[in-house]
Amino acid sequence: MTMSLKRLLNESDYTDVHYAEHLYPPELDPFGASDNSYPILRDQSWDSYLGETLGTGSCQGDWDQEPDGDFLNSGSFFYTQKEMAQWAAENLSSATASTTPPVELEHEKICYGMIYRTSVKLRGEMAELDAKLGTGGGYPAEGYHSMRIVKSGAQILVSFPDNFVMGEVNTQLEKALDEIIGQPLIEFEVLTHIRSARETISRATKEKDAIVRVNINVYGPRNAAPQIGSSLSQHKVYLQKPDFLRKGSTYDNPHVLKLPDFHLPSQECIMPVGIEKKSEADKADIFKKKILEVYSSLKRGQRLVGLEGDDRMKTPLLLHQKEALEFLTQRENGPIPDEFSLWRSDDVDGQPCYRHSITNTISRITPVETGGGILADDMGMGKTLSILALILRTLEEAHSWVSEHNSTSDISPEAIVERKSRPRARATLIIASSDREKRQWPPSPTDNIANRSATVMINEWFQEIDRHFHRQISGVMKVIKYHGQNRETEIARLCDADLIITTYHTLASDFAAKRDLLNRIEWYRLVLDEAHIIRRQSSTLYRTVAELKARSRWCLTGTPIQNRLEDIGSLFAFLRVSPFDSMSTFRKFIAMPFDEGEKRSEIAIDRFTRLLDSLCLRRTKELLHLPAQQDRVRLLDFSIDERQQYEQTKKMMIRAIRNQVGTFDHKSMLGMFQMQLQLRILCNHGTFQQPFSWNRRNLHLLDEREDMECSLGRDGEVTCTTCRQVMPVIGSSSLYRRYTDHCRHVLCLECIEESMPNSQGTVLTGCPLCTSLIGSLASAPSQSQPSTQATNSDSDSYFRSGGSSSKMVALMNDVQENVWATKSIIFSHWTRTLDLIETYLRRCSIASARIDGECPTAKREKILDDFAKNPLLRVLIMTTGTGAVGLNLATANRIFIVEPQWNPSVENQAIARALRLGQEQSVQVTRYIMNQTVEQEMRSQQDRKLKIAGIGWE
Repeated sequence: MTMSLKRLLNESDYTDVHYAEHLYPPELDPFGASDNSYPILRDQSWDSYLGETLGTGSCQGDWDQEPDGDFLNSGSFFYTQKEMAQWAAENLSSATASTTPPVELEHEKICYGMIYRTSVKLRGEMAELDAKLGTGGGYPAEGYHSMRIVKSGAQILVSFPDNFVMGEVNTQLEKALDEIIGQPLIEFEVLTHIRSARETISRATKEKDAIVRVNINVYGPRNAAPQIGSSLSQHKVYLQKPDFLRKGSTYDNPHVLKLPDFHLPSQECIMPVGIEKKSEADKADIFKKKILEVYSSLKRGQRLVGLEGDDRMKTPLLLHQKEALEFLTQRENGPIPDEFSLWRSDDVDGQPCYRHSITNTISRITPVETGGGILADDMGMGKTLSILALILRTLEEAHSWVSEHNSTSDISPEAIVERKSRPRARATLIIASSDREKRQWPPSPTDNIANRSATVMINEWFQEIDRHFHRQISGVMKVIKYHGQNRETEIARLCDADLIITTYHTLASDFAAKRDLLNRIEWYRLVLDEAHIIRRQSSTLYRTVAELKARSRWCLTGTPIQNRLEDIGSLFAFLRVSPFDSMSTFRKFIAMPFDEGEKRSEIAIDRFTRLLDSLCLRRTKELLHLPAQQDRVRLLDFSIDERQQYEQTKKMMIRAIRNQVGTFDHKSMLGMFQMQLQLRILCNHGTFQQPFSWNRRNLHLLDEREDMECSLGRDGEVTCTTCRQVMPVIGSSSLYRRYTDHCRHVLCLECIEESMPNSQGTVLTGCPLCTSLIGSLASAPSQSQPSTQATNSDSDSYFRSGGSSSKMVALMNDVQENVWATKSIIFSHWTRTLDLIETYLRRCSIASARIDGECPTAKREKILDDFAKNPLLRVLIMTTGTGAVGLNLATANRIFIVEPQWNPSVENQAIARALRLGQEQSVQVTRYIMNQTVEQEMRSQQDRKLKIAGIGWE
């Protein structure tokens, strides 16, 4: 009865039965054979379509590297898939009546119950098994694999549906199943939790440790239930209430005591109308809501009084920055307030010791709790200034730390040699993000890229020093920029600096070339800017920075958690916070129970809150008391001609899809993506859009790529083929180059530089990696960089002359209102729409500037500076993704969002660039929605989603 009692006594730890149906990933081949008459509906998989649309094959490879899930099923992308499918189901059903007959339920077969957490001994090569577990899954819920029981000789095995063997059941269960496994209509369904199984594989060092726990549902005829129950109970195997039950099945447990005149509630599987199994989007919302609740319960910020900045700073610290300085000082040098200490005095066997409040780990020596932490304030709150204040405050302490180390009194000659081999440096080493390169792209013919300036983030640090420090500090504090081909190569010079700023890419480049200059020094302080970049422990960037040695280690990030708790677990591991310097410890005590039953989740949340309160300081912009954001939605109507073209396009596309498969499938994501894209474009362009342009996919490749990138949001990434640097998909087209003419390579600009001969000042138009294979590409035209003539020709054929757009007219009316009293930014994530907006602005004689993903960085900076200072420049138009990355737009106080998006996080981030420290006026945000269109339905779904979740995306 052990298994049974354990299950019953802990029933509150588990949710009720989940009635599941086979919900597989979106149909990857929805349209059958391709038909040249409908080029946008070609037969291809959704992921290969992504690769083609985004113009890279390397990004897909990295999407599949995550140990706990496929990138395509991550929150942002799954959100888009679900919303498009729901839109289709709600709004196209009348035009696409399905002829598929309903599936008949198997009433003759019932579920007897579940064999709870039985052990399975793994077999075969662990790496191969781990790879197998990492693919597929998702039934009966995300994170699970459904397997089956097979008999091989005298053994009873657990195997995947394709007969790949996972392991063998224990002896007790083997005996119980041996009597019933051959009976007709008896079926065993093994449910394996993927993360738990892979965690076991990762830590198993001996064969006896390679054991996982699985649940086994047993199905069969109702009249066989007594006999099956008797056979199992004879071997002390007892059935429990199943966690998941197939749709259409009835649960009737032969081991449940049934008393006369006492009726249990009906357990028949009835899926309530409108209630579905939680999708990844639902889970992402629930997860985000939990995280926000954790953030709101943190107390550390409320207990801080604040420290004044150094007199050598000319900028006085704001209150929240003074509090940040106090937190930084506490975490670096102590003392740690007792309320936020993770170690408590204890007594074991009469001996004094220390016990960890989360893991119960015992330490006989006094644990060291100082040494750094995480400053995770919202973007725009001055994290950079807080760190600079700390550096200035501790200049003398850093000198003393080095002097103590260099003293040779009372130490052995061996120790002296060891110290010389790894000298101490008083410097703070800051690693800045390479996500925002200060590069001009494409380069001018006379531009020598190798001599170009370093990253924007490096320059921002130097600009902050100039802005906030008095001039006399320049002679006291030595600063080095460790970047570029001419970077410093002498350890002595690096050790004689107070502040050294480099980039993740520079470190990775040194690491790959086995130049370990920075690794041969012990730094006084190590600071990671945009620290969420290292959230994957398997990445080269993480391994590179983790090996650096420093007295204290700091992480600066406004998004310490993005899609999963392991994101911040990697930061704890980098900080070397014992015992959470091990990811397995973090998963065991926090990440895994966080996603389990209600009771276990509450325990994990409490632990996580304590851990964050000790090591992390996070505040929101609410502390800044910024002017309130004013939101308004303009609901617009089509003109008669626009409505006619919209409805005609909708009918033609539905007919095109139906003719290819015989019936319309609402879950055919590839067709749905293209269909709703064309309808959304029509909402913007009106009758300027060519009536049959949807059938010419070459015209819409750019639209598709931009829409896909916005659907991916900030989670979308692309990886450099050479150095494996991870870069965001949106807003960073000036950071890397896609090659689509002969290959699928993606190269970051630093790798492009390094591939060039020193004497060459211009960039090859073709892929440098393929030069040796296909000959010289310098003169070959590149598909990734089309000629001006081709681009102009493409643009001319995209729009038709003499059109009209009701949305553009309304936008212009709003922009012209008080145009000389305010400054405005107009956002759209389609560059074609920006083209149309520019045309309308010229008609209205409104001076404007434009920034999109292809805008050279030098030009971008000039535009932003001009927008801030030129009183005649009143309007800035931008692609939404560009506005979401690396820009401070506090100059503007009117924001116009031209179209809604499936993933609202991108537009919210763009708005946040205007609503930040330095904004003095109330920001008005205007959104445009076309009535009785896909846009209105999108907006309604977004409102419902945010209302249910009770949150907004950051």
